[in-house]
Amino acid sequence: MGRTSHRFRRLDCGHCRRRILVYSTSIFPRRYFMRRGILLGALLAIFVLSMTLAGLQAPQGQRRGGGAPEGQRRGGGEGQRRGAPAPQPLEIQKVKDNLYMITGEGVNTAVFVTDKAVTIVDTKNPGNGQAILDKIKTVTNKPIATIINTHTHADHTGSNEFFGPNVEFVAQIKT
Repeated sequence: MGRTSHRFRRLDCGHCRRRILVYSTSIFPRRYFMRRGILLGALLAIFVLSMTLAGLQAPQGQRRGGGAPEGQRRGGGEGQRRGAPAPQPLEIQKVKDNLYMITGEGVNTAVFVTDKAVTIVDTKNPGNGQAILDKIKTVTNKPIATIINTHTHADHTGSNEFFGPNVEFVAQIKT
């Protein structure tokens, strides 16, 4: 017999030999790639559909990531969205005998009452100074002597100016 073409392969079927057409000589047959392509297409369609539905469910005018849409930022660098819910009222909770926590407005403020004065840790966003002072006055009449800032973000140091120059501020040099 002569030499067989590379497109044909001999197949031993017992008593007779037949030539068949070889569909693919690669490691992965076409079916593998077709299955893989269909699977990847289905996953992509599910991803696009889920992102579309998530976008439709977000409140109008709100962008994912918490920022305000372009053109809706207020002046003064507040960064609040129009139509945002009203700020939470501040609440004071007793943690230990002389330790309190003021919650609300996204950041907690610690209040430590000593024998002579009060120490505050973080003063929340700008404009919360009077509310913090009012909450402290519900538990003690001692003056505020020290404010400790954990770091320099505005949501932790925003109301520092309210407490005036008579208060000692403590902060780390690297923050």
